[in-house]
Amino acid sequence: MVKNLDTKEIWEFSKSFVRREGILVAACLLAAVSSLAAIPKAEYIDWHVLVLLYCLMLVVGGLKKRRILDHCAVRLLQKCVSLRQITAALLLVTFVSSMLVTNDVALITFVPLTLIIGREAGLDVGKIIIWQTLAANLGSMLTPMGNPQNLFLYARYNFEIITFLKVTLLPTCLAGGMLAVLLLRQKDRALKVDLAAVKVERGLDLGVLALLFLLCVAAVFHWFDHWMLLAITVTAVLVLDRGLFRQIDYSLLITFGGFFIFIGNLTQFDFLNIIRDSFLGSAAGTYFSGIAASQFISNVPAAMLLAAFTQQKEALLLGVNIGGLGTLIASMASVISYKLFAEAYPAQVRHYLLLFLYYNAIGLFLLVPSVYFLLLY
Repeated sequence: MVKNLDTKEIWEFSKSFVRREGILVAACLLAAVSSLAAIPKAEYIDWHVLVLLYCLMLVVGGLKKRRILDHCAVRLLQKCVSLRQITAALLLVTFVSSMLVTNDVALITFVPLTLIIGREAGLDVGKIIIWQTLAANLGSMLTPMGNPQNLFLYARYNFEIITFLKVTLLPTCLAGGMLAVLLLRQKDRALKVDLAAVKVERGLDLGVLALLFLLCVAAVFHWFDHWMLLAITVTAVLVLDRGLFRQIDYSLLITFGGFFIFIGNLTQFDFLNIIRDSFLGSAAGTYFSGIAASQFISNVPAAMLLAAFTQQKEALLLGVNIGGLGTLIASMASVISYKLFAEAYPAQVRHYLLLFLYYNAIGLFLLVPSVYFLLLY
């Protein structure tokens, strides 16, 4: 028999869903409400971006399931003999992997590893996890597939990869330098952790997934047709591991669709041209608008919203990536590491949030003016 839900249970479920999927709910509501004032059009939805995002999630999910990143991280950590070396290894693997498999996946993979090390060595790992979050958000800035906003902007403005890297390479190097300074200021002591080796599932499956990942990268760079990529990826996953379809974050895809419709509807209102001309007509205005908007609505929707009103593509790319620093919701990847830490150390949540804001404020203070004067002024 199907249990009848009473009003209280429905209300509790609704509250839980909104807390868990707040951005999804906001995107759908904005799309629905704006559609009452403007007629939505099918061409508002950027299927190129959605297809690329879907294929990347499938392939990266398969690679993560086979624990390749875990294997590499454990091998590196086994060679570390001090707290500073262990911290450096965790930051390095998070920083570099975020460029390839997105900041979300990097944190989902390596923050649990940090928590294990903390339990075994009796460490307070809150600061290390915050630094990992900085590493993921800033390392992912380098490549188009590093985070969802980069993937969207790369397709939206039809970037070439060389042009894109010319914009993101210097800020990524500055971010790496900042993390290195934080690391050198850390008090060091002898520390060795005993981590069990991670076995990688080798074989044909791994080779196919690696090939699919290369095809995804080629499609992102406009070297391979995205519809062909979708057909090949879905067919391969159906044969190799159908369970990956259940692990996809479909809420992210629906969120993108909702924002596509909402932003498309907004472009039909003439009064918004005032905002475009006054704030987003210059590189400086776009850059600082991207940073500011990210603090309140997160950098992915900020990128999608502002892209509808500006042609300052380099400034917007820099603004929403640097804007991933700051508040907890400035980058949704930051929420992932926060939730993982809060589940392990619920009594330390307040301290974590204060420390998070402290280091993010340092990041904004150092990177916002540096990037502006070096690349946009």
